[in-house]
Amino acid sequence: MQKQQTLLIELGTEELPAKELYNIHLSFCSNILTQLKLYHIPHGSYTTFATPRRIALKIEQMHTTYTDKTIKKKGPSILNSFDVSGNPSCIALKWAQSCKINIKQAIKIKNNQGEWLYYEKKSQTQETYNILPKIIYTSIKHINLKTKMRWDNYNHKFSRPIRNICTLFGEKIISINIFNLYSNRILRHHLSMQSHKIIIQHAEQYPDILFKHSNIIAHFNTRKEKIKKDITYLAKKHNGILKFSNMLLEEITSIVESPTALIGKFNKKFLQLPHEILVHIMSHQQKYLSMYNETKQLIPYFIFVSNVISNSTQHIISGNEKVLHSRFADAEFFFKNDSKKKLEDYLPKLKHVLFHQKLGSLYDKTCRIQTLIKWIAPYTQANINHSIRAAQLSKCDLVTNMVCEFPDIQGTIGMYYALQNKEINEIAIAIKEQYQPKLSNDSLPSHPIACALSIADKIDTLSGIFGIQEYPKNDKDPYALKRAAIGILRILIKYNIPINLKKLIEISVNLYQSINEKQNTINTTLKFIIKKCYSIYKKTEYDKNIVTSVLICNITTPIDIDARIKAISHFKTLTIYQSLISINKRISNILKKNTIKLNRHIDNNLVINIEEKNVVKIILYLESTIPHLILNYKYKEALININQLNIPINIFFNKIIINHDNIHIKINRLTILDKIKKLFLKIADFSVLF
Repeated sequence: MQKQQTLLIELGTEELPAKELYNIHLSFCSNILTQLKLYHIPHGSYTTFATPRRIALKIEQMHTTYTDKTIKKKGPSILNSFDVSGNPSCIALKWAQSCKINIKQAIKIKNNQGEWLYYEKKSQTQETYNILPKIIYTSIKHINLKTKMRWDNYNHKFSRPIRNICTLFGEKIISINIFNLYSNRILRHHLSMQSHKIIIQHAEQYPDILFKHSNIIAHFNTRKEKIKKDITYLAKKHNGILKFSNMLLEEITSIVESPTALIGKFNKKFLQLPHEILVHIMSHQQKYLSMYNETKQLIPYFIFVSNVISNSTQHIISGNEKVLHSRFADAEFFFKNDSKKKLEDYLPKLKHVLFHQKLGSLYDKTCRIQTLIKWIAPYTQANINHSIRAAQLSKCDLVTNMVCEFPDIQGTIGMYYALQNKEINEIAIAIKEQYQPKLSNDSLPSHPIACALSIADKIDTLSGIFGIQEYPKNDKDPYALKRAAIGILRILIKYNIPINLKKLIEISVNLYQSINEKQNTINTTLKFIIKKCYSIYKKTEYDKNIVTSVLICNITTPIDIDARIKAISHFKTLTIYQSLISINKRISNILKKNTIKLNRHIDNNLVINIEEKNVVKIILYLESTIPHLILNYKYKEALININQLNIPINIFFNKIIINHDNIHIKINRLTILDKIKKLFLKIADFSVLF
């Protein structure tokens, strides 16, 4: 029976970035499993572990030996391998060299095609222990990292400095040197413990030994569930209700190893501040959880998760309360100080803040947005004067003390200051929602003015940055241009706004005096935004080929694109779909072979047979009706109309010879087919769907 052992690999690090920890440990695990599969090493179940100061993988029932893959190589034919004297040819010798054998070691095999040289190297049993250093080294080096740093005097790169490597195969240390560290059987204690080492004798002891010695819960999801359970219990005990996102819960899980949930309180006077500011400080800056009463009102309590092992929890609570009080006091001071002036009084200060060195100030951007929104507002059915006012005030909060201190709540601060200044609600809300959607699953602006302002802001940024040729590269997108493009598309499609992107970009680009190659900028920006349609529809149930068939037609109005995709997707569910695809395919194949120049119009004098006449009659009808349907985005009706060709065109193919002896009749019949193809192209390129 095959012997089995447990493999343990743990990297001890400085505190890893909370937002990257989960993906780092999954990448590490994936790399190890890929390498084991590559070497055909059987194993049982596996468990991953991740804390701020360690990532680890434990694999059960790994075979202590593995079998190399059998090498089979077919060589050249015998006819090409030897001359008449029986001497090996250059081809045969090169093949033998590639197999690392002497030509005499090759055998001959026969099949239906002839006789060939052949080489087969039988499998060999290897010790798993001997290949594990290579597997571990390769897996660590190829962990997918967003950020990398160097440390010590070596040119090592990792997300954070690696301080320890523990690698065990059963009770045996796997000898490896990486990042100038030798592997061992040592695990690091909790940061607050005086002793820094835990000696692990066998891989099976992990992770229990960590919990026993340091109260460390190494398994990410186990730690996450404990935190969730503890904070829920604590809130309920104090008659409070918690609101938190899974993202925040995962971030908290990523910054603690030994979680202890505690509750603190703050001065009621701070509740007079806008609640979004308080919640932002608690959740985004301090990683605290805010509490609410039954009527969903914020109450002066907060829950936090401590990573400190201590018998004096009151001291920890008091320290966190002081920190939060200081943060709230700063916010209160800034809010009151900012409120002494009207929001529009901050507008001149924008002249001294750069939007971009090559694109002018934020004041310049504000002026461009005002011009843009004047054109956009009628399409979103927004009040033009109110939209211009929202654009004028849109960036004013960026130079307030509050936003300088808490930049992540730009827009929200502007909304509150606008409301204080008695601006109408729609203008105030638009100032807040201009940055939406921030993420792919983020909510969209909620009303017409906000939509218009969001589109204007995003298209101005896209046009400007593309105008100075600072394009996104791979994962590097410092100006969030991909997010801006997707945001524009989502707003236009969701609210059925009939804006032509090409026209919008042309207006935006022409507002920049600093852009020289305007037409190139327009084309590049348009292509970039349209390409992002794939990102939107990729997350839906729509067939990617249908999406491609529409986007390939260079349509520049997003709601037009959306209508076509939905219509073809619906049409695909109907029984007539396949017959129309077959017709389109047959026509395309015929026209592909043609090299003759076709006529612009069908010559009725050359339409001889009744089968031709029936098809031409329907074509003429469709050419007069389809454009009107397309103009109103009625693509389902257009496709149903085109289906009238189904029976007549099949009869046409059965009865009519396309390649007529008379060249003029032949060209006319090919022109008939070309007209049908162009009717389909008015909707999508159906050749993609074959």
